[in-house]
Amino acid sequence: MALVFSDGFERTSLGQKWANPGYNSTSTNRARTGTRSAAYAFSAGTWCPTASGSTFIFSAGIYMTTGGSWEIKCAKDTVAGGGAAGQIVGVYIHTNGAIYGRLGGMAGYGGSYMANPTAPNVFRYNQWNHIEGKCVIDDTTGSVVVKLNGETVLNLTNVDTKPSTETTWNAIYTQLYDNGNMDDLVIADGSGSANNDFLGQCRVVTILPVTDAVAAGSHADFTCLTSTDHGAMVDEESSDDDTSYVYSSTLNHIDSWEFAALGYTGTIKGVLLDVAAKKTESGTRAIRLLTRPTSTDRIDTTDRYLGQTNYDRHIKIWEVNPDDSAAWEVADIDGAEFGVKVSV
Repeated sequence: MALVFSDGFERTSLGQKWANPGYNSTSTNRARTGTRSAAYAFSAGTWCPTASGSTFIFSAGIYMTTGGSWEIKCAKDTVAGGGAAGQIVGVYIHTNGAIYGRLGGMAGYGGSYMANPTAPNVFRYNQWNHIEGKCVIDDTTGSVVVKLNGETVLNLTNVDTKPSTETTWNAIYTQLYDNGNMDDLVIADGSGSANNDFLGQCRVVTILPVTDAVAAGSHADFTCLTSTDHGAMVDEESSDDDTSYVYSSTLNHIDSWEFAALGYTGTIKGVLLDVAAKKTESGTRAIRLLTRPTSTDRIDTTDRYLGQTNYDRHIKIWEVNPDDSAAWEVADIDGAEFGVKVSV
């Protein structure tokens, strides 16, 4: 695995995908791609449970007015904002437009700026910029390398990037200060044979299930809360929780849904399925996530155990089409179904 997380910020509510729901708003005022972006005062963390190793890679679009600032860091065993615990290393755009390597907690809450930042005003305010970085955690051979709009602007090598005993990460933390926006965030961990280095200028395209009236999926084992249209129960941009859903308590039941066309051409680095789910009774219950690129179900091997009361987000990333182990093509995605299986 190399890709471990992405977000196009097309939802009005991000509370299930990001911690600190009071500080993760989105806005239509500006968007780099799509119709929405993360908005001013966005302050949140999220788990990247499939991340492995000591390399942290990110790609994002950032827009800030003069005097704004932004940071992103990898972390270990924490997604809590507002504190230093667990945060390891990342990048900080200062209010003066300089770009720093950053160790430990967020600005003003512990941690420290690394030496040798860029000159001031490297970041271009009042326009969208693409920033990408690669950080390696090590106390002697660590590194922080940053590209801005394709140009390498920060290159710190053979430095101490391990502020604590942690040598690996499994979460990220990011925050916008003052008036800013973030879009098209992609996170990777440096493992695997693809997407293990700088990602280039990426966009995250969000597509949603279509109703059965438009195109029904191949599997409809679950029960709809209302009506019999499975796609209509799961097609919300932001999860509406108990308002509409499909459900089943039968082992091996599958529900799969057709999705809207991608509407975009270009190189596809991966496909992320994002599902909100919970159980409603005591006892153990788990699901597996699946795709059906053509006529065969490709079911993930990970059992995702469900909590009760609250909906939790479960994601699966396929970096290649599991039908042929080749890179996804637009036609593959436009013809694919995605869904869930009751596995435990």
